[in-house]
Amino acid sequence: MQNVKDIKEGDLYKTVCVEGQSFDLYYGYYDDFERESALAEPIPIYPDFILAPVYTEDGSPYVTQMQTLCEYGESEFEDGCCVDCKYFKQGEELIGTCVCENNKRKA
Repeated sequence: MQNVKDIKEGDLYKTVCVEGQSFDLYYGYYDDFERESALAEPIPIYPDFILAPVYTEDGSPYVTQMQTLCEYGESEFEDGCCVDCKYFKQGEELIGTCVCENNKRKA
């Protein structure tokens, strides 16, 4: 196992496969201020499926658990995330798919 102190920005964290699609997850920072902090260590960075959507073969969008609920999301929490939504289908790690018909890619 890799020592935390040996992890560098850009190192491969792992490759995950969800619904037939592979995603390489690398260590890094979400914000520049994290990079500049002496205390911050690189963390696994997940794809931004809002800026760069990716879809399953049936047209369902990939989402991360931490994404903010979309306009069709349904959660019992006021400030819920995708992981709290009834349409979230868990994949591997923090990646899953949205099975809401309103969010499917139209052919």
